[in-house]
Amino acid sequence: MIRFLVFGDLHYDTISDGEQRIKELIDKAQKEKVDFIVSLGDLCFPIEENRHVLEKFKTAGIPIYHTIGNHDTQVCSIEEMLLFLSNDNSYYSFEYGEYKCIILDSCFWQNQSGQHHFPNKRREPAIYPVIPCDEVLWLKKELSDNKKYIIFSHQSLVNEFGNRGIRNRQEILDLYVGKNIILCMNGHDHGDDLKIINNIPFYTVNASSGYCWWGGNPSGSEVKDLPYKNALHVVIELDETEIRIKGIESEYQDETPDDVGVRNYRWNGVSIQPKTSSYRLTLHNKN
Repeated sequence: MIRFLVFGDLHYDTISDGEQRIKELIDKAQKEKVDFIVSLGDLCFPIEENRHVLEKFKTAGIPIYHTIGNHDTQVCSIEEMLLFLSNDNSYYSFEYGEYKCIILDSCFWQNQSGQHHFPNKRREPAIYPVIPCDEVLWLKKELSDNKKYIIFSHQSLVNEFGNRGIRNRQEILDLYVGKNIILCMNGHDHGDDLKIINNIPFYTVNASSGYCWWGGNPSGSEVKDLPYKNALHVVIELDETEIRIKGIESEYQDETPDDVGVRNYRWNGVSIQPKTSSYRLTLHNKN
């Protein structure tokens, strides 16, 4: 059996109680005796003042693997972010027993001049987010060794709401056909969702910070952060027969979606209930 904790979108630089949330995540990982932790991105800006954030996870004694989020390079280059994380590349894989875990970098934008890593500082008209050609070729090779695959990305491969999901998603999903893809997980949407497509579960992990509301007139002229009381996350257990996703229930700290007029608790194509949903899913192995 393999057990790991997944969280995303902590947004340490904008949440007021980031230290407490980091403690919650580490305490849970240690209590559950997880084999490793995966961050789905948007952890913190890569500045010297935030180096202690990485140190807290490092000194917990549990391996942590980082996904690049769009806000991770909001104030810097991808090269600076990789140096901060001590990562050689923004997409990579690692193995744990019979499983290969693949970390994708979906924070690229594309225009007539080519494919570029976020941010799009001049806000040029572009297709975003995309997984670039070189990474697609790399992924195809990674999926050629008949392992059991767990795949992580910041943006979703199945969210069709607006421009939230990966725009060249079908190109990626075509690579999954006939492969033993056990589970795909993403963050970014600050919400809770599960879709099962061709027997592959695609799970969106709700944010460890909260729901970010964009509204006003014109749309987007007002922005409010509505924090959850807890650092939302999930613990995943995998064995030969099933996937157990252990989520948590929380509450909003203060303001709720009702207070900003979002009464159906749906946003960006996902649920913004303050929780990560729990499931027991039967495995459909293809090997």
